[in-house]
Amino acid sequence: MSTLSGTALTTWDDFIALPGGEGMDRYELHDGELVEVAPPRPIHIYIQSVLAEWLTSAARGSGRAAQEFPYRPATNLQFWRADVAYLPAEDWQRMRTDEYPVYAPPLIIEILSPSNRPFSIERQRVCAFSAGTREFWVVDTVKQCIEVSMPGQPSRVYHVGEHIPVGTLPGVVLSVQLLFEA
Repeated sequence: MSTLSGTALTTWDDFIALPGGEGMDRYELHDGELVEVAPPRPIHIYIQSVLAEWLTSAARGSGRAAQEFPYRPATNLQFWRADVAYLPAEDWQRMRTDEYPVYAPPLIIEILSPSNRPFSIERQRVCAFSAGTREFWVVDTVKQCIEVSMPGQPSRVYHVGEHIPVGTLPGVVLSVQLLFEA
């Protein structure tokens, strides 16, 4: 992940006007900094797919999950892509627009990769929570664990053999083993 904007802040209007189309394909806007995001690695794509499919199935029609979900948690200076995001059905309906609404999904899942830095993950977590996200998960494929954070509560790390209660889907639990079985 590298910052491209230097010292001048990039506004939302500047961001969507960049050459290459709206927001360009591999760029995000973090507090006014234009950030190039590395393409996902195969393990990253695999975990994204498993989680998106599992969450959509577990929701049983009450919502769905998506990979590489773009979201705009503030009116200016912010544009992120969640590796996986879960949205209730009514929020999905509001996505039927050409404009990027100011919105943060209730559940955001990030999968660590070599380009992630602890500061950037924490920055995204704070930004998402400030915009209304209720759960933020960080999947570590090397340590085979998932850190789950909710606003105002200490984070908890779940390991293989444990189950994560999904707060945005009451009564639903995810077996950590699902992501890391051979």
